[in-house]
Amino acid sequence: MISKETIKKILSASCIEDVIGDFVKLKKSGFNYRGLSPFSNEKTPSLIVSPTKKIWKDFSSGKGGNIITFIMEHEHLTYEESLRFLAKKYEIEMDHIDNNNNHQEEEYEKLYLIQDYAKRFFIYQLHSTKEGQKNGLNYFIQKRGFDINIIQKFELGYAPSSWDLLTITALKQGFKIRDIKESGVTVFRKSNHFFDCFRKRVMFPIHNLSGKVIGFGGRSIDSRSFTTTKYINSSESKIFQKSKILYGLFQAKKNILKENFCYLVEGYTDVISLHQSGIKNVVSSSGISLTVSQILLIKKFTKNIVLFYDGDRSGIKASLRGINMMLEQEMNLRILFISTGEDPDLISKKYSFSKFRDFVAKNSYNFVSFKQKIYEKIHKDDPIKKSFLVKNILNSISKISNVLQKELYLQEASKVLNIRQKVLISELKKINKKNAQKPSPVQVKGYSRFFFKKNTLLLLEEKLIQLILNHGNKIIKKKEHNTTILEEVLHVFKCWNFRFSLNKNQEIFDQICLQKKRTDLSKFLDKKNQKFYSLSKWDRKGIQVSYQKERINQYICDILLRYKSLYISKLIQKEIIHYKNDLKKDKDRKAFIKKIMHLTDIKNELHKKLHRYV
Repeated sequence: MISKETIKKILSASCIEDVIGDFVKLKKSGFNYRGLSPFSNEKTPSLIVSPTKKIWKDFSSGKGGNIITFIMEHEHLTYEESLRFLAKKYEIEMDHIDNNNNHQEEEYEKLYLIQDYAKRFFIYQLHSTKEGQKNGLNYFIQKRGFDINIIQKFELGYAPSSWDLLTITALKQGFKIRDIKESGVTVFRKSNHFFDCFRKRVMFPIHNLSGKVIGFGGRSIDSRSFTTTKYINSSESKIFQKSKILYGLFQAKKNILKENFCYLVEGYTDVISLHQSGIKNVVSSSGISLTVSQILLIKKFTKNIVLFYDGDRSGIKASLRGINMMLEQEMNLRILFISTGEDPDLISKKYSFSKFRDFVAKNSYNFVSFKQKIYEKIHKDDPIKKSFLVKNILNSISKISNVLQKELYLQEASKVLNIRQKVLISELKKINKKNAQKPSPVQVKGYSRFFFKKNTLLLLEEKLIQLILNHGNKIIKKKEHNTTILEEVLHVFKCWNFRFSLNKNQEIFDQICLQKKRTDLSKFLDKKNQKFYSLSKWDRKGIQVSYQKERINQYICDILLRYKSLYISKLIQKEIIHYKNDLKKDKDRKAFIKKIMHLTDIKNELHKKLHRYV
């Protein structure tokens, strides 16, 4: 255990605003400091740090305490690990620590240790093996122009071409195969067959805010292969979620706070090249599409972003995708427009530090002017395309919540587009009205879906539930034998291994199957949302209308066919997403195509029965 004297020494040396300031941008507010909560997504700062009392309070999440509890909460560390973290920061020698972690903390620690071991393994391979020096070091120095200091600063490495060298050496070090697989550096197949995820790639360790390695990005250096994916990332784990991290933030956070703005680039090498050129307030979205979580992570340090993506077509598209997301999060945004199509890596080598600043100042624009520049470059004077441009700019303006900023951007748009502000305001009102009618996110079984009124699959589920509750014991005739509606639905769900998307619907269905009594299930009916329709006395007008009861056989058949069709469509979508995220997709391409074709054939057969053209 750590002695009381050492603990006192650590706590007396630690400065709470300094430590929390490494993770959150703090502003002086009287005797205290204020910042955005690191535990929730908020727009108004609710985190209070008191240097005099050495405590902090986060009013949005209800969390609070001293400097130790902050490290424990933010970094998922134990009490002893938090003390070690502070001791390392303030260069204080530690006593021996006797770890008595609970199960969850042990899991985190195992993953961190494996990632750290993998990092050291890749570094050794890069600097101390012939293959690493020839392929990896040569790539970094000769092709990328990185010097040895920057390579060491970002702890770059090399994964050898061997199928299982990392896994075997990790096992020899005492790590368990289950933990190595969980860490995302090993793929484990059946029959105890495993292989390394990264092979013949230069490696970019990804750090969390406290400097611990949580995952890797690997770039292929085999330029002759057209089938190999250029970049791959570690698979997601308890400590690594790609959509919630930014590459280079650990190295950049102090400079972002100092400069009060951040360059956002696309790739790992862009970050490193800019750092080498002296531009250190730069982070990357790690090669994935920008997410709200990543924007909020930047926002904890600054609200000012310079979007510095590649100047080619894909870079421009990525910039356009990110604009509205940033405006919605109230970020102050400038976008670099590079007419030559160059990327940050090339530009950082082209200009000196001072000239680079001048280049950014001359070529960065607000989103209105940026979109206008793209229009001028691609479409020239096409009035139809310009009308789309106007609507696109107004749609972005509609995302701004600050009334004053919205007014100023409307003035800017009027000037840039040469359109009267009155006309723009009128069009903006239409867009706002249209956006108000758009779907809002609804959480279903842990993921977000969007509805206009209701999801089609959920509507069918409700119809099935209503049908069972009202006519579950109704006999329907089939060629082989007679059955009830309830038995027919139950039979289909068992054969197709179906399960209702909404937990409430599944709960009702399970109760029905257990009790098989309609009267006992009335409590599940939502009486407020029940709708009753009248036939408006059509029979008096000589019009014959068939009742649902008279065509119940066809009705239940059609609903089940439609449900099967939608369910198969959902399976196809899942298979496509799974294939896109699969590291071995090139090898499994034939199996994937075969599976998709099989599911499509089933879907087509169902559509034929529903009399649809396919």
